[in-house]
Amino acid sequence: MTTRPLALDRPAGWAGLTSAAILLLNAARRGGLIPDDLAFTHVLAPLAEGFGLFLVTGLFLAVRERGGALATVGYALNFLGLAGLLGVEYILNLVFPELTGDQITGLVDGLTGRVFTASSVVFLTGVLLFGAALWQARTVPRTAVAAYVLGAAPVALRGVLPAVTFPPGLLVMALGVAGLGIALVRSTAARATA
Repeated sequence: MTTRPLALDRPAGWAGLTSAAILLLNAARRGGLIPDDLAFTHVLAPLAEGFGLFLVTGLFLAVRERGGALATVGYALNFLGLAGLLGVEYILNLVFPELTGDQITGLVDGLTGRVFTASSVVFLTGVLLFGAALWQARTVPRTAVAAYVLGAAPVALRGVLPAVTFPPGLLVMALGVAGLGIALVRSTAARATA
């Protein structure tokens, strides 16, 4: 692994930890542990993907040489999928609550629903490929990679799977994202002292 600028690892790691905290909040909200009608939880919800974009970029820089083409393609699709889900989450949390049921149904049955599905497919494909590259590179804990991939599956497939799978998926994904964030923060500290 080549020497990377220390300045990016630590913020990317902290972005991952922030994303994990918001994913836990989302899991609690979707699981009924906290009220679903609090405005601040709807505002925070999409930020998990926003901070996740920074985390996957930091991870990519950590594995790009060892991961080769698999890491590059996986990162690109993971990044694009997260960006798509960021938009989806804004719509679900900040636009749909202002619409009637018929308006929402009309949007989901049309182009909006197809874009939601495409974003989920790109995200899941990217997570699987990028997860495989991270697993192969052995630069971050494999348990964190496995949790990220396993948790992402029900999150990406929430339109197909029963709703009961979504909160546990968010929880498992949060654990994986936290582990990946911690690994980046620790790698920065280890390289700074080396």
